[in-house]
Amino acid sequence: MQETVISLKGVNKIYKTGDTTITALDSTDLELKKGELTLIMGPSGSGKTTLLSIIGCVIYPTAGEVFFLDRKVTDLKENELAAIRLGQIGFVFQQFNLLEPLNALENVMQPMVLQQLPKAEARQRAKDALEKVGLLDRMYNLPKKLSGGQKQRVAIARALVTNPPIVLCDEPTASLDARSAAVIMEELKALAEEGKAVIIVTHDLRLRKFADRIIYVEEGKVSNTISNEEEYK
Repeated sequence: MQETVISLKGVNKIYKTGDTTITALDSTDLELKKGELTLIMGPSGSGKTTLLSIIGCVIYPTAGEVFFLDRKVTDLKENELAAIRLGQIGFVFQQFNLLEPLNALENVMQPMVLQQLPKAEARQRAKDALEKVGLLDRMYNLPKKLSGGQKQRVAIARALVTNPPIVLCDEPTASLDARSAAVIMEELKALAEEGKAVIIVTHDLRLRKFADRIIYVEEGKVSNTISNEEEYK
């Protein structure tokens, strides 16, 4: 049995502005497991990013319970959630979110700088992470000297450097050409095969062939999930 990393039970998210109530995410039950690459798909404004933000302990749900490695996190304080995000969840974004004045190595070191790890240890772990994504020879390059695909691989290395059990990706291939997108997805697929839970929000239909599981979201409603085999029957 694969270990469940994130579990949502009766979770929803409702926003109120004046007299208007908007249901960003309807009541949802969901389990995400190690060793799976899961796609979250749906049209713009469907609730995909809200779902990812709840999974990533970025926002609190309006109702329901969220469990991270069997620990109930919906009752935790914001600083406790921040510690989980920093040490146990890797984030990869569409726009890479690299710090332009820092080289690739320094960018990958940032989570460990925030954790106040010794510099020598942080540097070695950052090198190991860059080697894993095939960019050790680019470690002293500034972001402006890297291609889009290389920037995203640096971002993946940064997400991996704390060895989190879960990696969350928000449109990681949206700004990449087909070849670069395939490289990124092969790396993310390898992470899932090594035992991490990899969750990707995307509009990119090219990614479906890499998925172990696909979740569809529309108008805040999370559909029954399907496996890749069922998708292509």
